[in-house]
Amino acid sequence: MRRILTILLISILFAASAVADTFQINISNPQYKPINVGLWGFVKNTPENISKRLLKTLKLDLELSGIFSYDITQHFSYEAPQKVVIGIAKLDKMDYVIYGDAKIDGKNILVNVVIVDILKGCVILQKTYIANRYSLDWVANKIVDSLIEYTTGVYGPFESKILFAMGDTKTSDIYICDFNGENTVRITNWHTFNILPKWVSQDTITFLSYRYGKPVIFLYNIFNGNLRRLFNASNLSISAVRYLNYFAVPFNRYGSVNIYVINQRGRILRQLTNDPSINVSPSFTQDYSKMVFVSNRTGSPQIYIKDTSSFGTAKRLTFDGKYNSSPTVSPDGKKIAYISTKNGTTYLKVMNIDGSNDTVIMKGSSLDSPSWSYDSRYIALTGRLGNRNVIYIVNTLNKQYFIAKKTKFIYNGLSVSPKIE
Repeated sequence: MRRILTILLISILFAASAVADTFQINISNPQYKPINVGLWGFVKNTPENISKRLLKTLKLDLELSGIFSYDITQHFSYEAPQKVVIGIAKLDKMDYVIYGDAKIDGKNILVNVVIVDILKGCVILQKTYIANRYSLDWVANKIVDSLIEYTTGVYGPFESKILFAMGDTKTSDIYICDFNGENTVRITNWHTFNILPKWVSQDTITFLSYRYGKPVIFLYNIFNGNLRRLFNASNLSISAVRYLNYFAVPFNRYGSVNIYVINQRGRILRQLTNDPSINVSPSFTQDYSKMVFVSNRTGSPQIYIKDTSSFGTAKRLTFDGKYNSSPTVSPDGKKIAYISTKNGTTYLKVMNIDGSNDTVIMKGSSLDSPSWSYDSRYIALTGRLGNRNVIYIVNTLNKQYFIAKKTKFIYNGLSVSPKIE
């Protein structure tokens, strides 16, 4: 992360809290032909407020997936004959149709859903979800994730959450939103700088705060509200990521910045790098056998990989570009996403875990903090578009990218969660 390396050498640029607006802006790859989905349900026999909520989230997820387009010209309820739906869908040249309805049952909302494969003429999902007004978006996310699984073989990404820091030059706070950018919730309101958040489990995050004047890493359970200091022995602006049942933290010790393992009480357990340079931004394979990180040991920030079983020799993975940063290993352990800066332009690049097949996925202004979704295909990252800062959602397979959030405020770190059950 270029911003973080700059912090190590100079000072940090801070940001302040405010709720960002949500946008749906499509920046399409013109060579890609989307899959046509008839979004033909949740209008008939469904209360209007529920219908609008479900359709809004379904449309947004389908668009952000980067593989679908949708049509809403027809209306069918859950009881509609499937032969009629399939016949009209063929005439309208649909590939799939999602239809159904929802009704209120006491305190619950029953959402009836059918998804039909038009080419094969078969039902691929027929299910009733029990929801409430707080979980309607979750139901819509599951519907689209199921369709993505059927069409691609891998379950979709929309049941994860995006954790991010946002603010201005005076304060910054930690927020959580859905993977599609909706339902933003502020986690901190401390009137200070809270930055560099990381998911370390399904319910726990870490972040750096200047609440007490000097940088302190906090460990926070977002479900039960348990907050504790994790580490305060560093004068650097750094983050903590999960390593086995512990945490990996880069900090300055004995005149160089190396990566160490600490426990939940902040006690140093072992050292993962041992080099008289700056070594930061650790990211691990799922089995924690390998660590990818950034080091300037050859003069400029580059991406390296090493076994975690010993100090060993780190292998350099990047050679193109003078400033490569923010590496993140995909959950399946096969790929590394990172930011490369060249001639003033930032690029999101993805390579294999061994450094091969290094590919530009997108280019833009001030791209930073890439983070994989749990399906190892989508990446969320921050950037700048015109006079606004944005959160992008990127489909790495076809290079379709979209904007989930857009704001005048500054983003100071981003992390995507595991699947939230």
